[in-house]
Amino acid sequence: MSKIGSIHLSFLLIFFSSVTVFGQWSAANSGTTNNFNGVYLLDSGIAFVVGDAGTILKSTDAGATWAPLPSGTTNILHAVYFFDANQGVAVGDQGLILRTTDGGAMWQSVASGVEDALRSVFFSGANGISGGDSQTILYSTDSGASWQISQSEFFGGGFPGAHMLSPSIGFVAGQNSIFQPLVGATTDGGASWEFHAFYFDKNEGGCTDVRFLDVNIGVVSGFVFDGRGAISRTTDGGANWSTLFFDQPIEGVDFPVTNTTNVGFAVGWGGRILHTTNMGIAWTDQTSGTSANLNDVSFANDALRGIAVGDSGTILWTANGGGPGPTPTPTPTASPTPSATPTVTPIVTPRPTPTPRARPTPPSRPSILSHPLR
Repeated sequence: MSKIGSIHLSFLLIFFSSVTVFGQWSAANSGTTNNFNGVYLLDSGIAFVVGDAGTILKSTDAGATWAPLPSGTTNILHAVYFFDANQGVAVGDQGLILRTTDGGAMWQSVASGVEDALRSVFFSGANGISGGDSQTILYSTDSGASWQISQSEFFGGGFPGAHMLSPSIGFVAGQNSIFQPLVGATTDGGASWEFHAFYFDKNEGGCTDVRFLDVNIGVVSGFVFDGRGAISRTTDGGANWSTLFFDQPIEGVDFPVTNTTNVGFAVGWGGRILHTTNMGIAWTDQTSGTSANLNDVSFANDALRGIAVGDSGTILWTANGGGPGPTPTPTPTASPTPSATPTVTPIVTPRPTPTPRARPTPPSRPSILSHPLR
């Protein structure tokens, strides 16, 4: 943009620098159209996503750019967790568990003992849990190197959500055999469980993800059978829940571990991204810039850097908590003031002065006030 001013014969030309104003979230090039189902972002800015056909991608700049990693499988991968830049675990169909100790360069298969699809995985320290179909729950005490079966082979239901609040306290969320939302809690690192079945405000449905802020306050995302999405919140460890509804399913939720636990994010179908600043009591929409279904979200502990992933290779990233960027202040650059062109005074040859003749006085005319354009 430019602005031109004129003072007498001097001109001042001001050019404003061109600035691209990004939306709240920016799209990254994933290089694939495979659906993404899980994402994990470390505080270092290293991140991993997993998806259909054994797809695994890695980022070293908090989600802005990505490179593919060899997984050694074509199974659908549903969830991923990383302890640090080197050690991580991914889970998927047919009881598949993959583990890496070199930042994803190589992955080794770990025996799970089950055939059900594993849909969630989460750790606190070396202790972790994985939830799957048929209400399967596995637990590990050695950073995923080996796994034990806590329960499996139920009729229907499953746990696409898992969260470890501490090495001993953890939660799974999903659905039971009669289509009720179901949340389970453990106090011994996943070896044994206590369950709470409930309804989304009298509606059947299922949970898709879970995060607990402490032993009492927890949030689950989910859906009900009329196609709406739901986010429910408990303040008594899962015995009772209050529910907010949305027009499409909500698939993932995350609360970064910051100095306060007030800030959280949720994602769902139709490119929906939600943000809370009061521990999940109320949620506001953020602009995602996509209509693709979003399946998972992960934030660094600063609550500013985050990644959301979804169908058809969709990856979104933010560096400011999904909020709108500040309006840049243009820096004016003045061009050199041009010199006035000298005026040449002509030499006039004197002529005889004619005798003036009388002329009638013209009638007065009203002045015209010209308004500038707006």
